[in-house]
Amino acid sequence: MKGLFGSGTKDFLLSRISSLVLLSYFLFLCSFFYLNSPLTFSVWTALFDDIGMKLFTTIFLLTFAVHTWIGTWAIGSDYLTQKVVGQFSSFLYKSYRLFCLVIIVTVTIWSLLIVWL
Repeated sequence: MKGLFGSGTKDFLLSRISSLVLLSYFLFLCSFFYLNSPLTFSVWTALFDDIGMKLFTTIFLLTFAVHTWIGTWAIGSDYLTQKVVGQFSSFLYKSYRLFCLVIIVTVTIWSLLIVWL
C-alpha cells in the first residue's frame, strides 16, 4: 500500500521516530519541572530564552506536525472510504485532509512564532 510519504514503511518509521522525539521533549519538561520546583516565571522564561531550548522546541513542533499529519491521514484513509460513507467519500476525504492541513500548518507556524519572537 502506498503511504503518505511514499511507502507504508516510511510512514511507520516516521511515526515511530517522531513519537520518540515527542517523548524525549515530554520527559525533559517533566524532569525540568521536578528539578526546578517550585517553578518561577523567571526560571521558566530563562529556559525558553536559551537557544538550545528554542531549537529543541522547534524540532518538537515540526515532528509533532509530521506525526499529526500521518495520524490524520491514517484516520481519513481508514474511515472516509466509499464503503463506509458512501458516494461522497472522495469529497469528504479531500475536505478532511484540507481541514487537517490548514489546522496543522496554522498551529505549527503560530507556535513557532511564539517560540522565536
